[in-house]
Amino acid sequence: MKILARRIKREFGVQTGKRVHCAVYEDELQRIWPLTEKNRQAKIAQFASDYGFQLGFYKQGLCAIFEKEKQRKQPRKGGPGPRSRTGQKS
Repeated sequence: MKILARRIKREFGVQTGKRVHCAVYEDELQRIWPLTEKNRQAKIAQFASDYGFQLGFYKQGLCAIFEKEKQRKQPRKGGPGPRSRTGQKS
């Protein structure tokens, strides 16, 4: 699994667009998760989460598309403080 995770992260590194993704096709998925495995999609999604990305699309027999996990926006430091109902700073 670590090898697949490294490959996906490497693919993310070469893409520069806003939507970064990596498709992994069924022949490669079957090496780790056989088609007959119960809860296969959930296990693939958990793998993605464990390695810092997310499962954006999955279709059994075709592929899984992994996407970079979206960064959570941090509040800006020094930005406007909380305002009261009248719009004045408190």
